[in-house]
Amino acid sequence: MANADAWLHWATLRRMRFFPAWESMAGTFRGGGLHLGGRRGITMGWSGTYAGLPCFGFRATAGTDPAGHLHVVALRVPGVRFPWLSIEVADFTQAGPGIAIEPDFDLAWRVSAAHPQFARDVLTEAVRQLLTPITADFSEIWFEHDAVLLCARGLVEPEHVDRYLDLLRRLVDAVDSRVLDAIRPRPFQRALPAYLAAPTPAIRTVQPRPVVRRGTTWQEWAGLRGWLYYANAREIVERFNHGPVPAGRFAHGFVGRFGSLPCFGWQWVSPPETGARIRQVLCVRHPGLAMHPVRVTLEDELLSELMGASDIEVGDPTFDARWRVTSSDADAARRQLGPAVWRFFTAPTTPAFSQLWLEREVAAVVIDGPAPREQVDGYLRFLHDIIGAVAHNVDNG
Repeated sequence: MANADAWLHWATLRRMRFFPAWESMAGTFRGGGLHLGGRRGITMGWSGTYAGLPCFGFRATAGTDPAGHLHVVALRVPGVRFPWLSIEVADFTQAGPGIAIEPDFDLAWRVSAAHPQFARDVLTEAVRQLLTPITADFSEIWFEHDAVLLCARGLVEPEHVDRYLDLLRRLVDAVDSRVLDAIRPRPFQRALPAYLAAPTPAIRTVQPRPVVRRGTTWQEWAGLRGWLYYANAREIVERFNHGPVPAGRFAHGFVGRFGSLPCFGWQWVSPPETGARIRQVLCVRHPGLAMHPVRVTLEDELLSELMGASDIEVGDPTFDARWRVTSSDADAARRQLGPAVWRFFTAPTTPAFSQLWLEREVAAVVIDGPAPREQVDGYLRFLHDIIGAVAHNVDNG
Protein backbone atom coordinates (compact mmCIF):
# COMPACT_ATOMS: atom_id res chain seq x y z
CA MET A 1 0.00 0.00 0.00
CA ALA A 2 1.44 3.36 -0.97
CA ASN A 3 2.11 5.66 1.98
CA ALA A 4 -0.02 8.68 2.86
CA ASP A 5 2.44 11.14 1.26
CA ALA A 6 2.11 9.40 -2.10
CA TRP A 7 -1.69 9.54 -1.92
CA LEU A 8 -1.60 13.19 -0.86
CA HIS A 9 0.68 14.00 -3.81
CA TRP A 10 -1.64 12.09 -6.19
CA ALA A 11 -4.74 13.90 -4.91
CA THR A 12 -3.07 17.33 -4.99
CA LEU A 13 -2.02 16.92 -8.63
CA ARG A 14 -5.65 16.17 -9.51
CA ARG A 15 -7.06 19.02 -7.38
CA MET A 16 -8.81 16.58 -5.07
CA ARG A 17 -9.27 16.77 -1.32
CA PHE A 18 -7.27 14.28 0.73
CA PHE A 19 -8.43 12.88 4.09
CA PRO A 20 -5.89 11.12 6.35
CA ALA A 21 -8.95 9.59 8.04
CA TRP A 22 -12.60 9.65 6.99
CA GLU A 23 -14.63 8.31 9.89
CA SER A 24 -17.94 9.67 8.58
CA MET A 25 -17.67 7.34 5.56
CA ALA A 26 -17.74 4.20 7.75
CA GLY A 27 -21.01 2.30 7.25
CA THR A 28 -22.22 4.47 4.34
CA PHE A 29 -21.83 1.63 1.81
CA ARG A 30 -22.29 -2.10 2.34
CA GLY A 31 -21.35 -3.60 -1.02
CA GLY A 32 -18.00 -4.85 -2.23
CA GLY A 33 -17.49 -6.91 0.91
CA LEU A 34 -17.59 -3.89 3.23
CA HIS A 35 -20.38 -5.53 5.23
CA LEU A 36 -18.30 -8.66 5.85
CA GLY A 37 -15.80 -7.00 8.15
CA GLY A 38 -17.17 -5.62 11.40
CA ARG A 39 -15.31 -2.74 13.02
CA ARG A 40 -13.75 -1.58 9.77
CA GLY A 41 -12.04 1.79 9.95
CA ILE A 42 -11.54 4.29 7.10
CA THR A 43 -7.89 5.24 7.30
CA MET A 44 -7.50 7.31 4.14
CA GLY A 45 -9.76 8.88 1.52
CA TRP A 46 -10.07 11.45 -1.22
CA SER A 47 -12.82 13.23 -3.17
CA GLY A 48 -13.09 15.45 -6.22
CA THR A 49 -14.35 15.25 -9.79
CA TYR A 50 -13.43 13.06 -12.75
CA ALA A 51 -14.56 13.77 -16.31
CA GLY A 52 -17.42 15.91 -15.03
CA LEU A 53 -18.74 13.56 -12.31
CA PRO A 54 -18.09 13.64 -8.56
CA CYS A 55 -15.69 10.91 -7.46
CA PHE A 56 -14.28 9.61 -4.21
CA GLY A 57 -12.35 6.72 -2.77
CA PHE A 58 -11.15 5.35 0.54
CA ARG A 59 -9.26 2.52 2.20
CA ALA A 60 -11.12 0.34 4.71
CA THR A 61 -9.22 -1.69 7.28
CA ALA A 62 -9.84 -5.43 7.59
CA GLY A 63 -11.88 -5.29 10.78
CA THR A 64 -12.99 -8.88 11.37
CA ASP A 65 -12.78 -9.83 7.67
CA PRO A 66 -10.06 -12.49 7.28
CA ALA A 67 -9.68 -11.52 3.61
CA GLY A 68 -8.09 -8.24 4.72
CA HIS A 69 -8.48 -4.56 3.89
CA LEU A 70 -10.39 -3.08 0.96
CA HIS A 71 -9.80 -0.17 -1.37
CA VAL A 72 -12.90 1.48 -2.84
CA VAL A 73 -13.06 3.82 -5.86
CA ALA A 74 -16.37 5.38 -6.89
CA LEU A 75 -18.17 7.76 -9.25
CA ARG A 76 -21.42 9.46 -8.28
CA VAL A 77 -24.26 10.02 -10.74
CA PRO A 78 -26.17 12.89 -9.08
CA GLY A 79 -29.93 12.75 -9.33
CA VAL A 80 -30.36 8.97 -9.59
CA ARG A 81 -31.05 6.24 -7.03
CA PHE A 82 -29.69 2.90 -8.22
CA PRO A 83 -31.45 -0.33 -7.28
CA TRP A 84 -28.91 -2.75 -5.84
CA LEU A 85 -26.67 -4.35 -8.49
CA SER A 86 -23.40 -6.24 -8.00
CA ILE A 87 -20.98 -7.52 -10.66
CA GLU A 88 -18.37 -9.81 -9.07
CA VAL A 89 -15.38 -11.45 -10.68
CA ALA A 90 -16.46 -15.11 -11.01
CA ASP A 91 -14.41 -18.00 -9.71
CA PHE A 92 -14.82 -21.72 -9.19
CA THR A 93 -15.42 -21.45 -5.43
CA GLN A 94 -18.23 -18.90 -5.33
CA ALA A 95 -21.41 -19.94 -3.55
CA GLY A 96 -24.83 -19.49 -5.07
CA PRO A 97 -25.90 -18.94 -8.66
CA GLY A 98 -25.98 -15.47 -10.15
CA ILE A 99 -28.38 -13.83 -12.59
CA ALA A 100 -27.90 -15.16 -16.11
CA ILE A 101 -26.99 -12.30 -18.46
CA GLU A 102 -25.23 -13.87 -21.46
CA PRO A 103 -23.37 -17.23 -21.47
CA ASP A 104 -19.86 -15.97 -22.23
CA PHE A 105 -20.21 -12.99 -19.89
CA ASP A 106 -21.47 -15.31 -17.13
CA LEU A 107 -18.23 -17.27 -17.28
CA ALA A 108 -16.24 -14.25 -16.14
CA TRP A 109 -18.71 -12.36 -13.94
CA ARG A 110 -21.32 -13.25 -11.32
CA VAL A 111 -24.23 -10.82 -11.25
CA SER A 112 -26.69 -10.29 -8.39
CA ALA A 113 -29.34 -7.61 -8.12
CA ALA A 114 -32.44 -6.58 -6.20
CA HIS A 115 -34.30 -6.67 -9.53
CA PRO A 116 -32.94 -8.98 -12.27
CA GLN A 117 -34.48 -6.87 -15.04
CA PHE A 118 -32.49 -3.85 -13.86
CA ALA A 119 -29.30 -5.92 -14.13
CA ARG A 120 -30.18 -7.00 -17.67
CA ASP A 121 -31.07 -3.45 -18.69
CA VAL A 122 -27.76 -2.12 -17.38
CA LEU A 123 -25.59 -4.92 -18.75
CA THR A 124 -26.25 -4.34 -22.43
CA GLU A 125 -23.76 -5.39 -25.07
CA ALA A 126 -22.00 -2.00 -24.83
CA VAL A 127 -21.43 -2.41 -21.08
CA ARG A 128 -20.42 -6.06 -21.38
CA GLN A 129 -17.81 -5.16 -24.00
CA LEU A 130 -16.12 -2.89 -21.45
CA LEU A 131 -15.80 -5.75 -18.98
CA THR A 132 -15.29 -8.80 -21.21
CA PRO A 133 -11.64 -8.21 -22.25
CA ILE A 134 -10.53 -7.28 -18.73
CA THR A 135 -8.13 -9.36 -16.68
CA ALA A 136 -9.51 -7.89 -13.48
CA ASP A 137 -7.24 -6.78 -10.66
CA PHE A 138 -10.32 -5.89 -8.62
CA SER A 139 -13.03 -8.05 -7.08
CA GLU A 140 -16.35 -6.29 -7.68
CA ILE A 141 -18.23 -3.39 -9.24
CA TRP A 142 -21.53 -2.49 -7.62
CA PHE A 143 -24.31 0.13 -7.73
CA GLU A 144 -25.47 1.60 -4.41
CA HIS A 145 -27.26 4.88 -3.56
CA ASP A 146 -26.24 7.26 -6.39
CA ALA A 147 -22.79 5.76 -6.92
CA VAL A 148 -21.06 3.14 -9.07
CA LEU A 149 -18.26 1.67 -6.97
CA LEU A 150 -15.28 -0.61 -7.52
CA CYS A 151 -13.59 -2.67 -4.83
CA ALA A 152 -10.01 -3.99 -4.91
CA ARG A 153 -8.14 -6.06 -2.35
CA GLY A 154 -4.43 -6.21 -1.66
CA LEU A 155 -1.93 -3.67 -2.94
CA VAL A 156 -3.47 -0.62 -4.65
CA GLU A 157 -1.16 2.16 -5.78
CA PRO A 158 -2.38 5.72 -6.63
CA GLU A 159 -1.76 5.17 -10.35
CA HIS A 160 -4.21 2.25 -10.30
CA VAL A 161 -7.01 4.65 -9.34
CA ASP A 162 -6.78 6.58 -12.62
CA ARG A 163 -7.47 3.37 -14.51
CA TYR A 164 -10.34 2.43 -12.18
CA LEU A 165 -11.93 5.86 -12.57
CA ASP A 166 -11.62 5.67 -16.35
CA LEU A 167 -13.36 2.27 -16.37
CA LEU A 168 -16.19 3.51 -14.15
CA ARG A 169 -16.65 6.64 -16.27
CA ARG A 170 -16.86 4.63 -19.49
CA LEU A 171 -19.27 2.23 -17.80
CA VAL A 172 -21.60 5.06 -16.76
CA ASP A 173 -21.45 6.49 -20.28
CA ALA A 174 -22.37 3.08 -21.73
CA VAL A 175 -25.49 2.63 -19.57
CA ASP A 176 -28.59 3.30 -21.67
CA SER A 177 -29.89 6.83 -20.98
CA ARG A 178 -33.44 5.45 -20.70
CA VAL A 179 -32.34 3.40 -17.68
CA LEU A 180 -30.82 6.44 -15.96
CA ASP A 181 -33.91 8.54 -16.71
CA ALA A 182 -36.16 5.82 -15.29
CA ILE A 183 -34.36 5.80 -11.92
CA ARG A 184 -34.32 9.55 -11.37
CA PRO A 185 -36.69 10.29 -8.48
CA ARG A 186 -39.78 12.22 -9.44
CA PRO A 187 -41.82 14.41 -7.08
CA PHE A 188 -43.85 12.26 -4.68
CA GLN A 189 -42.53 9.09 -6.33
CA ARG A 190 -39.73 6.87 -5.12
CA ALA A 191 -36.98 5.87 -7.55
CA LEU A 192 -37.53 2.12 -7.67
CA PRO A 193 -41.23 2.14 -8.65
CA ALA A 194 -40.40 4.72 -11.30
CA TYR A 195 -37.85 2.33 -12.77
CA LEU A 196 -40.11 -0.68 -12.64
CA ALA A 197 -42.83 1.30 -14.43
CA ALA A 198 -40.51 2.34 -17.26
CA PRO A 199 -42.31 1.39 -20.50
CA THR A 200 -39.23 0.96 -22.70
CA PRO A 201 -36.49 -1.05 -20.95
CA ALA A 202 -33.15 -1.36 -22.65
CA ILE A 203 -33.05 -4.12 -25.25
CA ARG A 204 -30.88 -7.11 -24.39
CA THR A 205 -28.53 -8.24 -27.14
CA VAL A 206 -27.04 -11.73 -26.86
CA GLN A 207 -23.78 -12.56 -28.58
CA PRO A 208 -23.38 -16.13 -29.86
CA ARG A 209 -20.73 -18.43 -28.42
CA PRO A 210 -17.49 -18.69 -30.38
CA VAL A 211 -17.70 -21.33 -33.11
CA VAL A 212 -15.52 -24.36 -32.36
CA ARG A 213 -13.94 -25.38 -35.65
CA ARG A 214 -12.48 -28.76 -36.49
CA GLY A 215 -8.82 -28.84 -35.56
CA THR A 216 -9.31 -26.68 -32.47
CA THR A 217 -7.44 -28.23 -29.53
CA TRP A 218 -8.93 -28.63 -26.06
CA GLN A 219 -6.60 -25.91 -24.81
CA GLU A 220 -7.75 -23.50 -27.55
CA TRP A 221 -11.38 -24.48 -26.92
CA ALA A 222 -11.05 -23.65 -23.20
CA GLY A 223 -9.21 -20.43 -23.98
CA LEU A 224 -12.05 -19.20 -26.21
CA ARG A 225 -14.33 -19.40 -23.16
CA GLY A 226 -11.87 -17.90 -20.71
CA TRP A 227 -11.72 -21.23 -18.85
CA LEU A 228 -8.72 -22.82 -17.14
CA TYR A 229 -7.17 -25.77 -18.97
CA TYR A 230 -5.28 -28.69 -17.41
CA ALA A 231 -3.19 -30.99 -19.59
CA ASN A 232 -3.11 -33.34 -16.57
CA ALA A 233 -6.54 -33.31 -14.91
CA ARG A 234 -5.67 -35.57 -11.95
CA GLU A 235 -5.97 -32.62 -9.52
CA ILE A 236 -9.55 -31.98 -10.68
CA VAL A 237 -10.46 -35.66 -10.31
CA GLU A 238 -8.98 -35.82 -6.79
CA ARG A 239 -11.07 -32.83 -5.73
CA PHE A 240 -14.19 -34.39 -7.23
CA ASN A 241 -13.59 -37.83 -5.68
CA HIS A 242 -12.43 -36.50 -2.29
CA GLY A 243 -10.02 -39.41 -2.14
CA PRO A 244 -8.16 -41.99 -4.26
CA VAL A 245 -8.73 -41.95 -8.01
CA PRO A 246 -8.83 -44.93 -10.37
CA ALA A 247 -5.79 -45.99 -12.33
CA GLY A 248 -5.32 -44.49 -15.74
CA ARG A 249 -4.48 -41.17 -17.35
CA PHE A 250 -6.51 -38.00 -16.85
CA ALA A 251 -6.17 -35.40 -19.59
CA HIS A 252 -7.87 -32.35 -21.13
CA GLY A 253 -9.31 -30.98 -17.89
CA PHE A 254 -11.11 -27.67 -17.76
CA VAL A 255 -12.69 -25.45 -15.10
CA GLY A 256 -15.00 -22.51 -15.83
CA ARG A 257 -18.57 -21.32 -15.67
CA PHE A 258 -21.50 -22.31 -17.85
CA GLY A 259 -24.55 -20.06 -17.56
CA SER A 260 -24.87 -19.26 -13.87
CA LEU A 261 -23.01 -22.28 -12.44
CA PRO A 262 -19.41 -23.56 -12.24
CA CYS A 263 -18.51 -26.41 -14.59
CA PHE A 264 -15.54 -28.70 -15.04
CA GLY A 265 -14.58 -31.89 -16.82
CA TRP A 266 -11.84 -34.24 -17.94
CA GLN A 267 -11.01 -37.16 -20.21
CA TRP A 268 -10.02 -40.51 -18.73
CA VAL A 269 -7.94 -43.17 -20.50
CA SER A 270 -7.83 -46.58 -18.82
CA PRO A 271 -4.47 -48.38 -18.35
CA PRO A 272 -3.07 -50.01 -21.52
CA GLU A 273 -3.47 -53.50 -20.08
CA THR A 274 -7.26 -52.97 -19.96
CA GLY A 275 -7.48 -51.81 -23.55
CA ALA A 276 -6.90 -48.04 -23.14
CA ARG A 277 -10.61 -47.22 -23.18
CA ILE A 278 -11.55 -43.53 -23.28
CA ARG A 279 -14.32 -41.88 -21.31
CA GLN A 280 -15.33 -38.23 -21.13
CA VAL A 281 -16.67 -36.82 -17.84
CA LEU A 282 -18.50 -33.46 -17.79
CA CYS A 283 -19.77 -31.84 -14.60
CA VAL A 284 -21.83 -28.88 -13.38
CA ARG A 285 -21.66 -27.78 -9.75
CA HIS A 286 -24.44 -26.15 -7.70
CA PRO A 287 -22.72 -24.60 -4.64
CA GLY A 288 -24.54 -25.28 -1.38
CA LEU A 289 -26.64 -28.16 -2.72
CA ALA A 290 -26.50 -31.44 -0.74
CA MET A 291 -27.56 -34.40 -2.90
CA HIS A 292 -27.61 -38.01 -1.78
CA PRO A 293 -25.45 -40.15 -4.12
CA VAL A 294 -27.54 -41.45 -7.02
CA ARG A 295 -26.39 -43.16 -10.20
CA VAL A 296 -28.51 -43.29 -13.36
CA THR A 297 -27.31 -45.81 -15.96
CA LEU A 298 -28.57 -46.53 -19.45
CA GLU A 299 -30.57 -49.76 -19.15
CA ASP A 300 -28.92 -52.94 -20.43
CA GLU A 301 -31.48 -55.62 -21.24
CA LEU A 302 -29.11 -58.53 -20.58
CA LEU A 303 -27.90 -57.03 -17.30
CA SER A 304 -31.47 -56.37 -16.25
CA GLU A 305 -32.42 -59.98 -16.99
CA LEU A 306 -29.48 -61.32 -14.99
CA MET A 307 -29.92 -59.00 -11.99
CA GLY A 308 -33.69 -58.71 -11.97
CA ALA A 309 -35.71 -55.57 -11.33
CA SER A 310 -33.93 -54.60 -8.12
CA ASP A 311 -33.22 -51.06 -9.19
CA ILE A 312 -35.23 -48.02 -8.05
CA GLU A 313 -38.24 -46.95 -10.11
CA VAL A 314 -39.26 -43.29 -10.13
CA GLY A 315 -42.80 -43.88 -11.39
CA ASP A 316 -42.57 -42.87 -15.05
CA PRO A 317 -42.85 -45.90 -17.39
CA THR A 318 -40.74 -44.33 -20.16
CA PHE A 319 -37.95 -43.34 -17.76
CA ASP A 320 -38.01 -46.62 -15.82
CA ALA A 321 -37.85 -48.68 -19.03
CA ARG A 322 -34.78 -46.83 -20.34
CA TRP A 323 -32.79 -45.90 -17.21
CA ARG A 324 -31.56 -47.90 -14.22
CA VAL A 325 -31.38 -45.97 -10.92
CA THR A 326 -29.18 -47.15 -8.05
CA SER A 327 -28.73 -45.53 -4.65
CA SER A 328 -28.39 -46.53 -0.99
CA ASP A 329 -31.53 -44.49 -0.21
CA ALA A 330 -34.48 -45.14 -2.52
CA ASP A 331 -36.62 -42.37 -1.02
CA ALA A 332 -33.87 -39.79 -1.45
CA ALA A 333 -33.35 -40.93 -5.03
CA ARG A 334 -37.04 -40.53 -5.84
CA ARG A 335 -37.13 -37.08 -4.23
CA GLN A 336 -34.19 -35.96 -6.33
CA LEU A 337 -35.49 -37.59 -9.52
CA GLY A 338 -38.96 -36.10 -9.50
CA PRO A 339 -41.01 -35.30 -12.64
CA ALA A 340 -39.22 -31.98 -13.11
CA VAL A 341 -35.96 -33.95 -13.43
CA TRP A 342 -36.83 -37.14 -15.29
CA ARG A 343 -38.65 -35.22 -18.06
CA PHE A 344 -35.20 -34.05 -19.24
CA PHE A 345 -34.16 -37.70 -19.67
CA THR A 346 -37.14 -38.50 -21.89
CA ALA A 347 -36.94 -35.42 -24.11
CA PRO A 348 -35.94 -35.93 -27.76
CA THR A 349 -33.06 -33.47 -27.32
CA THR A 350 -31.41 -35.45 -24.50
CA PRO A 351 -27.73 -35.98 -25.43
CA ALA A 352 -26.28 -39.50 -25.51
CA PHE A 353 -24.39 -40.74 -22.44
CA SER A 354 -23.96 -43.96 -20.49
CA GLN A 355 -24.17 -42.74 -16.87
CA LEU A 356 -25.23 -39.75 -14.82
CA TRP A 357 -24.06 -39.15 -11.25
CA LEU A 358 -25.69 -36.96 -8.64
CA GLU A 359 -23.56 -36.53 -5.55
CA ARG A 360 -23.10 -33.75 -3.01
CA GLU A 361 -23.32 -30.57 -5.15
CA VAL A 362 -22.26 -32.00 -8.52
CA ALA A 363 -24.14 -33.49 -11.48
CA ALA A 364 -21.93 -35.38 -13.92
CA VAL A 365 -22.36 -37.34 -17.14
CA VAL A 366 -20.05 -40.11 -18.29
CA ILE A 367 -19.70 -40.55 -22.05
CA ASP A 368 -18.16 -43.68 -23.57
CA GLY A 369 -15.46 -42.47 -25.91
CA PRO A 370 -14.16 -38.91 -26.44
CA ALA A 371 -16.83 -36.21 -26.69
CA PRO A 372 -16.53 -33.83 -29.66
CA ARG A 373 -15.79 -30.36 -28.32
CA GLU A 374 -18.63 -28.81 -30.31
CA GLN A 375 -21.08 -31.05 -28.40
CA VAL A 376 -19.88 -30.17 -24.89
CA ASP A 377 -22.18 -27.14 -24.63
CA GLY A 378 -25.18 -29.44 -25.16
CA TYR A 379 -24.11 -31.71 -22.31
CA LEU A 380 -23.42 -28.80 -19.96
CA ARG A 381 -26.80 -27.26 -20.78
CA PHE A 382 -28.45 -30.62 -19.98
CA LEU A 383 -26.59 -30.84 -16.64
CA HIS A 384 -27.43 -27.20 -15.85
CA ASP A 385 -31.14 -28.03 -16.32
CA ILE A 386 -30.90 -31.26 -14.33
CA ILE A 387 -29.14 -29.81 -11.29
CA GLY A 388 -31.43 -26.76 -11.28
CA ALA A 389 -34.48 -29.04 -11.22
CA VAL A 390 -32.94 -31.22 -8.48
CA ALA A 391 -32.22 -28.13 -6.39
CA HIS A 392 -35.88 -27.11 -6.74
CA ASN A 393 -37.02 -30.59 -5.65
CA VAL A 394 -34.68 -30.61 -2.65
CA ASP A 395 -35.65 -27.10 -1.54
CA ASN A 396 -39.35 -27.98 -1.73
CA GLY A 397 -38.88 -31.37 -0.09
